[in-house]
Amino acid sequence: MEILYYTKTAVDDAAENQNIRWLTIDEYDTFCEHLKLCGQRVLEKAKWAQAYANDTVYCGLFKDGVMISRACVEKYSLNAWELGDVRTASQYRDNGYAHQVCSFVLKYILSQGKTATIRTEEDNGAMKAVINALGFSVL
Repeated sequence: MEILYYTKTAVDDAAENQNIRWLTIDEYDTFCEHLKLCGQRVLEKAKWAQAYANDTVYCGLFKDGVMISRACVEKYSLNAWELGDVRTASQYRDNGYAHQVCSFVLKYILSQGKTATIRTEEDNGAMKAVINALGFSVL
């Protein structure tokens, strides 16, 4: 399966969402609860710490105190940062939450003067729709 790569350099006005915030390194348990909600394995605490040591930072969208959607910024080069690891728990899908967390991370990346990149699998129609709605261009 082919992975499609996209890029974006210009800022759009994104509505602020008070339910989205950056996670601190101390919120490992919150992140693990979200992984369980998404049907994923819990991440080892050392890997969580390593991600933050490598300047990968996660945000979460919270509903009724539960993190239901996530995305991260991976600062992989001086000029371009990846918007990655986007996931919304299945029972909360089709409500625009992935778009909201992606918009939050995208706004941050572009506000730092970086080129935003994102990638998805060729057959991931839902993510491709989010990517297109956010105005990314195919590389």
